[in-house]
Amino acid sequence: MFPRGKPGLAAPDLLPESLGWALDLTAPETMWELGEERSTPRLARALAKTSHAASRACSAWSVPRIPVVLGKTPGPAPWLSIPRQATGIDRTARQYAFDFDDPAQVAQSMRYRDQEMAANVGWWQRYTGTKVLLSAHDAHVGYVSSDPAHYPKMQGAFLRERLGSGYLSAGLTFDQGSFNATGPDGAVHRWTLGPAGPGTNEQTLDRVHLRDYVVDLRSVGSPAREWLTRTRPTRIIGTDYPDGPYDIALAPTHDVLIHLHRVTAARLRDR
Repeated sequence: MFPRGKPGLAAPDLLPESLGWALDLTAPETMWELGEERSTPRLARALAKTSHAASRACSAWSVPRIPVVLGKTPGPAPWLSIPRQATGIDRTARQYAFDFDDPAQVAQSMRYRDQEMAANVGWWQRYTGTKVLLSAHDAHVGYVSSDPAHYPKMQGAFLRERLGSGYLSAGLTFDQGSFNATGPDGAVHRWTLGPAGPGTNEQTLDRVHLRDYVVDLRSVGSPAREWLTRTRPTRIIGTDYPDGPYDIALAPTHDVLIHLHRVTAARLRDR
């Protein structure tokens, strides 16, 4: 992973050996740029140019369709993933080629990221020919951005355009409990929140007679339907905390909603 909000590069020796020839990391001009360790858009663009060449070279390969036998697909041959690895490197480098000191380009970068995450999911679905379960932050899998100034268009919106009704977005809300998130000091902490406050989506959802439940937002009738289409403060907890709440209308954002009365932070493994 790269530091948030800063361009960065993975060490060349961590790249798959099968991609070394394509990325040409031994080229003098490339090594000069890497050796300078410049955390600038210029450096990211340099890698983007190199990795894009790798992506074009790999995409020229003929990847056969995986046969379906008795409704099941056999395990893919290892070499079939090489073109996708090159594409992933290319897209990551291109995202960090944006100028993170320019708010407008930060928004463009976030849009590009969600667009390419959706493209990757679409590729995997076509590659396997099966259903795909995508696990990601609620803000990414939803249709409507909770922060359009910084995240203009979300992965869920791109997936709906690509897959139509074949894509279903499931959101999660909770009333109280604990979770792990990165604090202002850059370290991961266990955070604990009490019951949701007045006027929030979570407070009303937790007043339902069921403790934990799933609701299909697409089939809810009046008067609850009107309530679900209005924006209210809602917790959106991702990598960093504190963050939010954000004004969110549940029905336009997700197809299905899972509400839990209490959540418990996962026990982290020793690092």
